[in-house]
Formats: sequence, structure tokens, C-alpha cells
Amino acid sequence: MERLWFSITDEFGLWSQISFEFEARLPLRNLIWKGGITQTAQFVSQLNARVVVNESVPEDATALLHIYLVALNDTESDTRKAEVRARAKAWSIRQKSPWLIVLVTNSEPPTQGPKFLNMRTTLLDRLRSDIGRKDSDHVVHLQHKQVESWNALFLAIRDQTVQGLEARTSVLGDEIRRMDANRMLPGWNYCKFFVTKERLADLYAALELWDAALAQYDELEAVYEQLPQVQSAWFTEFGASDDFTDLLNVHKKPYRQQLARNTITQFDFCVYLCGQQLRLLVEMKRYAEVVQRAQRLIDGLGAKMHNVSPMFRAAWTYSTCMNVVEICEGVQLA
Repeated sequence: MERLWFSITDEFGLWSQISFEFEARLPLRNLIWKGGITQTAQFVSQLNARVVVNESVPEDATALLHIYLVALNDTESDTRKAEVRARAKAWSIRQKSPWLIVLVTNSEPPTQGPKFLNMRTTLLDRLRSDIGRKDSDHVVHLQHKQVESWNALFLAIRDQTVQGLEARTSVLGDEIRRMDANRMLPGWNYCKFFVTKERLADLYAALELWDAALAQYDELEAVYEQLPQVQSAWFTEFGASDDFTDLLNVHKKPYRQQLARNTITQFDFCVYLCGQQLRLLVEMKRYAEVVQRAQRLIDGLGAKMHNVSPMFRAAWTYSTCMNVVEICEGVQLA
């Protein structure tokens, strides 16, 4: 499953001042966005994302939003102010996914009057102007002792997160539609199609949109069953070599790498696809369907074991049935 992160760059030692309040406002809740192939509205009740500070986001994860924390106050020299703004601008240029620059100040809620407000406005406006963003979408001010300021920051974070999700799913949706439209053309590759569509399923699963994620795998299964000469075109062989099955362990073998390289066997592919479907069904507590789909896998692969010894077939069938029993017993105990 894809992991989601907020990536924070803190070059001014600000995170220790705001980390408690920031993380207390996570996870984001009740997000509404338009995503996926159909562009229908999706409701995310809770978005579970981790925070990484001054580190790279892991390769198997998605950065929902890059945040740059800026320390700047009106008492500093013009040279220092220009240097800080230049660093912020250089950082923003390097970002490919959604980003947000946060000007952090320590001041108490103002009681001084218009001069204080104008000072803060000027700093913020200059920062926005140097970065080339005169709107408030990408550059915001956090006065971290003010509740209203925190609310404004997280409203901006929500907006940028939703826009990022919509952009990401739009790109994946366009690629999937293009690949699907070319299915009948020479050179089309099912495994590459699978890898691309699974990326969308991963994103849905990370957002706990289990039905939407399952729909991607079901559509992949339907395409697989319609393909002629599946084994010779995209799979190395039937390859039944493992008589012990752990259906929910989708990391037992490097399945995804094998799919990307077109080196997966037809046997391993069917086990992996079914495992992903069962994992999502368990999340949705659709246990009867877990049994039904596992039975379909056993019957389907069993019928294809023409060149496999009867002992292997019996051992694999028994192992898979016992694994399904273990899954259901684990559900009952949980």
C-alpha cells in the first residue's frame, strides 16, 4: 500500500516550536475531492499521513505536500531578508508536487494597532512577490500563538492537499485511459498496464477508499481474462513452483518488480492479484466474498495445472484452503 507523507523543510530551526500543534491537527478529516478515471467526487473521512522533516520521502511513498518553513522578521537587515527570500524562491522552483511556504513568527496577537499589521503584511507581500505568487495559495503566514492563524494554515494545507490528489489522479487516469484505448494495437503490454493501474489502486487504498481500490483490481482481472495467449505474450511461463500459499502476504515475492520487468509467472501473477483483492475485502469486512474469491482462484489455477504433478496440485490446494481458514479464523478472533 502506498504511504502518504507531508514533507517539511526546516532550515531555520522552527519545527521544534510548532511540531506539537501541527501534529495535533493531523490527520486531516472530511476531505472532498474529484479523482480517478471517472472524476467523481470522493469523500475521505480521514487522511492518514506521516510527517518527515528535512529528509527525503521514501521511494514507495507519495509526498502529499512539500512545506518550507521561513523565519523572517522586520528587525533584520535588508540583506538578510533578501537572502531568506532568495532561499525560499530557490526551494519553490525545485518542487514538482504541491508546495507551501510558511512564514513563521512568534509575536503575540497584535494590540499595537495598524503599524504592527502593516509590518507583517509587508514581509508577507515581499515574500510572495519575490517568489512570484501574489495570491495566498502558496505563501501563508503562521503566527503560531494564534488559533486563528493555525486554522488559516491548515485550511491552506487542506486546499493544497486536495489539489495535489486531484492532479495526481488526473495524470494516472489519463495514462490509464490512453493505455486502455491502445489495447488492440501491436506492442501493447498488459503488465505495464497493470503496474500503472495498480498505482491508482494504491492511492485509493492509502486514502482508505477500499471499494475504489478493489474496482481497479477487478477491472485488471477482467482484462486479463479477455486476453488471448496470455502466457506467451507477457508471462515467462505458468511456473507453479511454490506449494505453500499465504494469500494476504503480497510482499512474499518481488511481484511488482517482476511485473515491471515482464518476468512474473502466470501462477504467481494470479496468486498476487487474488491476494490484493482479498486484502481489500478483509479491510471492508466482506468475509464471505473472501472465501468465494479464494475458491475461484483454487478452481481456476487448479484447472491450468496440466503439466504439474498430482502431488504438487494436492499440496497447493490443501495449503491454500488452510490459508483461507486461517484468514477467516483471524478475522473472528480480531
